[in-house]
Amino acid sequence: MIEEAFTYRQLSRSDFRSTALPPDRTMHESSINAYTCARIRPTQGSRYTVNRAQYNDKVFYIGSIQNIGFEAIMIPGCSWWNPALPAVAHSYVLQHEQIHFAIVELTARQLTTKARQSALTFMAIQPNSGAAMAEVNDTVNTWIRAATEESLDMHTAFDEDTSLFHSPKWQHRWKEKIDSKLAKFEPAASTGKE
Repeated sequence: MIEEAFTYRQLSRSDFRSTALPPDRTMHESSINAYTCARIRPTQGSRYTVNRAQYNDKVFYIGSIQNIGFEAIMIPGCSWWNPALPAVAHSYVLQHEQIHFAIVELTARQLTTKARQSALTFMAIQPNSGAAMAEVNDTVNTWIRAATEESLDMHTAFDEDTSLFHSPKWQHRWKEKIDSKLAKFEPAASTGKE
């Protein structure tokens, strides 16, 4: 079953529908105000092909990436809001989660630029079409994992500046910083290259 998800947009309190934190985070439940379940995925316009080729009577298959784009998604079903959070903190926490979502979207847009360059020379040469397509998919997933891991430092720095204590000033600075970076990259879906 595919979980309901949506691409980057303004979050609302109702987007947090999970009744519990993910199992790996429950030990910190009392200190977590909210958890945004956000991921990077290829855009619907991403296109991969596998072509049959022959050389010296030997048949092989070449997998390639015709078009690639990435986008951030938020999954409400695994996104959690602490029910004990006082109402006075809601707007700060919602803005905080919005910035985490923006960091994931920024990572997706940066990955789109990088992956489109890499795709120009990428070829998966395999003895059958299934293996060629598997290599293409594995490569795309490796790109996503690497970009996600690279972005962890930014998420951590943001949390250190704004989660350890209430700091609307620092959080606003982070919002401006991420919004400015987002403006430098068009969303993959709007480039016409899907």
